[in-house]
Amino acid sequence: MIDSTNISTISDLRFKTKAVFSKASRKPVFLFHRSSPKGVLLSMEKYQEIMSSLEDYYLSLKASEYEEENKKDIKWISENQVKSILRKDNV
Repeated sequence: MIDSTNISTISDLRFKTKAVFSKASRKPVFLFHRSSPKGVLLSMEKYQEIMSSLEDYYLSLKASEYEEENKKDIKWISENQVKSILRKDNV
């Protein structure tokens, strides 16, 4: 994943900002400081894609937990009770 074409230094980011951002628009850029990786620069689109995938994964885990839950242990309320609660909240 890391190769010489997607590595930049902190100095590059400081002095060649446009070039580093241009590189990041195509693929992640690994930022190094004194030969040590310090961070990753992503395009906004890639960041949003990753966050959306993470949210989908989290929700799928929650759905799996719900499916495995014993439904007999849940205290259910009637539709009328829900309507009553909603009416009280709107007043």
